[in-house]
Amino acid sequence: MFTTPETRAAAWLGILLAALVTTALGVAGGLSPAARPWLVALWLVALAAIGAVCVGWLRRIRRSLAALAAQLHQAELGQSDYPLSLNDEGAFSALHNDLYRYARESQAAKAALTRDRAQLSTAIQDIAHQLRTPIATQANLIELLGTAPNPATQAELTLQNRRLQSLVEQLILMARVDTHTLSQNREAVALDDLLRHSLDVLLPLIADAALEVVWQVPTGITVSVNPRLMQEAFINLLKNAAEHAPAESRLVIAAAQTPLATTVTIQNFGAALPEAELPHLFERFYRGSQSAPNSLGVGLAIAHGIVAAASGRLTLANTHPGVRATVTLFR
Repeated sequence: MFTTPETRAAAWLGILLAALVTTALGVAGGLSPAARPWLVALWLVALAAIGAVCVGWLRRIRRSLAALAAQLHQAELGQSDYPLSLNDEGAFSALHNDLYRYARESQAAKAALTRDRAQLSTAIQDIAHQLRTPIATQANLIELLGTAPNPATQAELTLQNRRLQSLVEQLILMARVDTHTLSQNREAVALDDLLRHSLDVLLPLIADAALEVVWQVPTGITVSVNPRLMQEAFINLLKNAAEHAPAESRLVIAAAQTPLATTVTIQNFGAALPEAELPHLFERFYRGSQSAPNSLGVGLAIAHGIVAAASGRLTLANTHPGVRATVTLFR
């Protein structure tokens, strides 16, 4: 029972109290010999009380230490809960609460690490698959070129090179989003021009699907952003909306400005997103059930990171029919 410093300190306190009581009653007995029998009885009662209190205190300390040790052992096994009966607002209760919080944070960090490792493994496989196809195609096209280059083969080779370049640029930008190293250099730009330049990149895709673009962006709205990065975010959002829009349907691009924020919405009239997928759409390398076969799954994650770096917010919601992306840039 007296093997730990805490219990030895309590034992020495009991011995000191017993010595003080013995000295005090001894002096009283010397001054009043007739009261000695009563003083002896009082001395015995005092020693018994001191002993009982000290032993009870020592046992409580030992139980509290054992409970802390048990909680640590449970935390090692991945079990962070502990009985509420231990929460008595004392010093040991505070330790239990700290251990509980630490265990929960450790479990969350471990779960996040496991999830990130799984995503990294999947991402590496996806990247390898995405790069393998254009590389193999290029090898075949190079063989076909021979000594007499074919214009069609050269055009296909150029297309595959552009696809490889786009994949590498997307991965580099995704790495900058993940490491929070996006440029914060902002300038005031006209929102109408920024969206039009973003849309110009996708005109072939829009024309192939015979989409009608409904333009509802007023002139005169300016935003303070990094133009190149924000254009990349809008391109990804417009591309995502156009790819999932039915042929010969509409693509609505609208904007509005209030004293608090500037809002841009991009809406198509395609199939609704599964509710179970909505919380995961901005995760890197996440590909939902409606993703294109050659999708790398980073477009929405990049757009989300760019908007967040601009102190903004990006959301996706079903509109029945269709899906609406909303970019809110706070002023």
